[in-house]
Amino acid sequence: MGRAEVRSMVIAVLAAKKRCDPRELEAELRAAGPECPCDSQWLVKAGVGAARKLGLRLRPRAADAWAFKSVEALTTHLHRLLEQRDAA
Repeated sequence: MGRAEVRSMVIAVLAAKKRCDPRELEAELRAAGPECPCDSQWLVKAGVGAARKLGLRLRPRAADAWAFKSVEALTTHLHRLLEQRDAA
């Protein structure tokens, strides 16, 4: 699965958690900045949900706090975990 697909999944899960339209949410996040910053509490929930859909187990830890600051960072983190799993 490519990075763009992982990102789309993160946006979809985040929109479902926030009960809003994914396109509207993405536009709102892009307006906030190129990294699409978002509240970390929402990103943790979305990250765990997206990880489940990808067949990954995600346990948010303090060392991974950087990944829960923006949609782009979370996407990078999940994509990297996916690549590591597939390489094993």
